[in-house]
Amino acid sequence: MGSDKIRTNSQLRSVIYEWLFVIVSVTALMFFYYLITWWALEPYMADHVFLEYVNTKYAKIEILLQGISFGLMFGIITLITNRKSIRNKSMGTIVLVKTVLYVVAVLISQALVYAIYLMFDIVPKEVLIEMQQQLDYRFLLVMCIYFVMVILFINTALVFYHKLGYGELINIITGKYRTPVQENRVFMLLDMKDSTKNAEMLGNSLYSQLIQDCIQDLTELIIRYKANVYQYVGDEIALTWKVDIKNSRMNAINLFFAFQKALNSKREYYLKNYSIIPEFKAGIDEGVVTVTEVGDIKRDLAYHGEVLHTAARLEKMCNNMGKKILITEELKVNLENSSEFDIEYMGNHKLRGKKDKEKVYGIAI
Repeated sequence: MGSDKIRTNSQLRSVIYEWLFVIVSVTALMFFYYLITWWALEPYMADHVFLEYVNTKYAKIEILLQGISFGLMFGIITLITNRKSIRNKSMGTIVLVKTVLYVVAVLISQALVYAIYLMFDIVPKEVLIEMQQQLDYRFLLVMCIYFVMVILFINTALVFYHKLGYGELINIITGKYRTPVQENRVFMLLDMKDSTKNAEMLGNSLYSQLIQDCIQDLTELIIRYKANVYQYVGDEIALTWKVDIKNSRMNAINLFFAFQKALNSKREYYLKNYSIIPEFKAGIDEGVVTVTEVGDIKRDLAYHGEVLHTAARLEKMCNNMGKKILITEELKVNLENSSEFDIEYMGNHKLRGKKDKEKVYGIAI
């Protein structure tokens, strides 16, 4: 029950963010459309009726209603297409389904605007009838093409948003990381316990499906706890948080335990489909890393620093120490509210690749 609530809250928050983005984008792009119509499309307007319409308050009301209604339906479409049964389809099928739904949403939102106009007498009926009779087909064609471009732009922006993770889209657009930048970050390295044994038992195909299911359960929590996904490598996931974001360290630890809770709540599903209940272990460290954009063919963010290596070494030590999660002393000292956890000192250890020994702590709840 608890994991269902977490999943619902994180999905709803994500949809609300996307809905607000779509409303603002559609509204702004509609205003831009009327602006370029004013400048460039006047010769195509029969009797200039559309130009006269733009000069009235009705056009601005239409833009706002169109943006809000289309944004709302866009959010509903996002909820529908985020269902596992849709996400597991081919990319071509997903694009086709979304395209059809968006076209329907545009038509419905436009019809809704005119229905509101008529219902509340916002625009005189004779004005609407005159516009319908006098609009040139070329204008309607241009409007359709423009809406397609708007939908393409919004979808492209959302793809980059999901690709880059929480909060990084603006940094990429502004070129913040085109030259290396130093940041203080928390890194968590998550890995499946007994991954080799599970892979041998299930086989490559079924094991890959298991990893997909686990990552889908994790994705809801990544949104909830404001993490950035650095990498998916096999069954290992690297997550990161900026330390200047409130409760970033607590978010890292809470995410781990919420993930375990989510997996346990679906024990029947995992036992039925894979005959195991997946468990994960994690290493967490914080410190200064260098962030930069790399690659031209496949551009991505890269993080360089000792923090990642330390987190990886801690994750590998979990089995030997009988702990699900290990952290460094630096993270322990800076932890916002350590009283929420049982923290156990595990000793001073020499980590592979590091000159000095590291004080290691295990965490439980």
